[in-house]
Amino acid sequence: MTGPFADRLFRITFALAGGYNLAFGLWAAAWPSDFFRQFDIEPPRYPAIWACLGMVVGVYGLLYWHAAWKLESAWPIIAVGLVGKVLGPIGMAMSFGDDWPLRLGMICVWNDLIWWLPFGLFLMRGTAVGRRLAALAPWYCAAIHAVGLAAMALVLRGGMLTEPDAADRARYIVEHTMEWTVGWAVWMLAATSIVGFYTWWGGRIAKSQTEESPSRIRYAVTIGVLLAAIGMVCDLSGEAIAALVLVEQAGSAGEMTSTAWHAARYLSAERAATLLTAGAANALYTLGGVVLMLATPDLPNRVRRVMWGTWLAGLLMAISAIVNATTGMVVATVVLFPLLIGWVGWMGIRWRRP
Repeated sequence: MTGPFADRLFRITFALAGGYNLAFGLWAAAWPSDFFRQFDIEPPRYPAIWACLGMVVGVYGLLYWHAAWKLESAWPIIAVGLVGKVLGPIGMAMSFGDDWPLRLGMICVWNDLIWWLPFGLFLMRGTAVGRRLAALAPWYCAAIHAVGLAAMALVLRGGMLTEPDAADRARYIVEHTMEWTVGWAVWMLAATSIVGFYTWWGGRIAKSQTEESPSRIRYAVTIGVLLAAIGMVCDLSGEAIAALVLVEQAGSAGEMTSTAWHAARYLSAERAATLLTAGAANALYTLGGVVLMLATPDLPNRVRRVMWGTWLAGLLMAISAIVNATTGMVVATVVLFPLLIGWVGWMGIRWRRP
């Protein structure tokens, strides 16, 4: 979390955060009713309030750009930003009800959740806690994926595509809403752990480079981590759809089974979640992992072979998600995650010292 490689990643992240805030502020200020149309809820009586909120969010983007430019003085800006990004989802969760449906929680993914990891890492950089967490990155990644696999087998399976009947899937989600939500929360943690691990991995590669090393290696490592970060955005979006939108649509489909419209909306949300998580996210994790693997010197051949097995399984999962082949996704899951957990744990042992 320190050094030129980390600085480059933080500058890119804060620049993107600034651009996002400015874009969000412009959208909310110029089209204050559009948010409510997009989420299919009744617009407020005074849309100017939403427009003013958008302007406040947008102006904060200028501070993020300043943070990207002046990392040495960015701590207060990022600290205040992270506090807001933690309180936002808490307030959203407390507001859910008949007039504030679950699907509105999706806005917290892009406004808040995707920024928790980089903002938090920046605030902990150079501290004993930060160094300890960085050393645990591969172990945390392996452990949370193992827990995620258990959750998939024991908790989520009844509502997933392995259950061929859509009505049974919806019924399972309605009857096990808490377990379903917690299961997807575990996979959201797994998504952030991949980016954390890739960042740790990229930092190790960058640290091994000398002044004579080709610059393309440094660029490749940065690109590998950024690909994983984009994958995390897709992953968190799809998992939030599963934890929020599917729960809402499953309840509607169960209450109005004779209405094909509700069933279609449920299937549409389910398809979007699959394409984002199993499709786009896995493809980006795979591509980023291949880039990092090729940039890593002195990997034993047996480890490279295991990694290639992981990447091929990830590619199979992405393709299967696109063509809606459930069997392919199941086979890819059975192969991909045990291999991933194995070599990530090996890297934690191999590079356990800074």
